[in-house]
Amino acid sequence: MKPISGSIANQQNQEFGKILPEGKYLVQFDGMCILCSRTVQFILKADRKKKFFFQTLQNSSKQESFETVIVSNLNSSFQHFDAILKIGKELGGIYRTVAVFRILPRKWRHGLYLWIAQNRFRWFGIRNLCYLPSSEEKEQFI
Repeated sequence: MKPISGSIANQQNQEFGKILPEGKYLVQFDGMCILCSRTVQFILKADRKKKFFFQTLQNSSKQESFETVIVSNLNSSFQHFDAILKIGKELGGIYRTVAVFRILPRKWRHGLYLWIAQNRFRWFGIRNLCYLPSSEEKEQFI
């Protein structure tokens, strides 16, 4: 896994530091994407330690947008397949098995991620409204 570097990541991390507690992660996702929304619902159920907070990405529902998931903490940010690997690692237990994809070269993982991102609306559909958390889930959303 390779963290996002550069001024955007540093700016994001400074902003998250104001709202994100130490040891917690912010998962930004495409709230219009059914695949992304269902993945967030899965993470909410699997996250017994409440490590993850969630936020929808702005303008991510455009067909040409491949920014469907970004995972950040106070020190680093991960995107694309690296974000998925980070989520699996932090959930722990059986979810760490997602690390098996690390045997693939990073370029291949990135290509696989982009292929799924390009086809996500065709395969899974698009929501009419942005994902809204239930009353129990609201505390995990920013």
